[in-house]
Amino acid sequence: MEQLKVRKKGMIVINCIFYLTLSFLFVYLQFAYRSHVTPFSFLYLQKSVELFWYIVATLLVASFFLWRHHKYCTWFFGLSTFLIGFKILEGLFIEFNKMIVVTFFFYIVISYFLYQLLQQYLRSARLNANYQGHDLFDPLLNSLQCSIRTDQEEIEGVLTNWDEEGCFVKLADLPKRKLKKVELIIRFQGREFIEKGEVVAQSLSLKGVGIKLNNSFKDLKVFNWNEFIELVDELGFDPKRLR
Repeated sequence: MEQLKVRKKGMIVINCIFYLTLSFLFVYLQFAYRSHVTPFSFLYLQKSVELFWYIVATLLVASFFLWRHHKYCTWFFGLSTFLIGFKILEGLFIEFNKMIVVTFFFYIVISYFLYQLLQQYLRSARLNANYQGHDLFDPLLNSLQCSIRTDQEEIEGVLTNWDEEGCFVKLADLPKRKLKKVELIIRFQGREFIEKGEVVAQSLSLKGVGIKLNNSFKDLKVFNWNEFIELVDELGFDPKRLR
């Protein structure tokens, strides 16, 4: 896929990074409980980092990949939660504790649902261009004409990917200024569909932008994004059919 620079991070990414931090705290407190020492000791914290350096390293790499929206971020997130779960389970075999069993169960459940939500977020259209730099056709075999309008300019482009929450657009020309708040205009089936949105991702070439759309209510005066989604669904259009 086209390599992107994500400007606005989704809340699921921030929550996953925070969750990884709490995961280490989970292991830290369990180890303190087994060792019968206070967790509020700097020496104990230093010892824990030395003992669990491989977990700390994995958590840091996973957090970095999540922040950068790297293609392997879900893999590292899964690896991190697996390591944490393994250490918790190992501790339970050494010294069984009902409270830790209950919290461990909730940890597994929350980890699973966060992983699913993260995968769903990363599959969103605004983060996936649906074309590659070495494609034979530029950018796709079939195209849906559109344009992006700002206060200063209007740039022609083609719609390459979409879902109910946003889309990705390949621009014909480089924007003169950094795109933030934009108005998307799609020309399809003799109609113009207009929706306001925010640019949340941009390709390194600056010619591709991922847009999170506002999904405004239907208006008799203008066709909007929701009506476009309804129309393409009825006609059986799918972003994969553009390739």
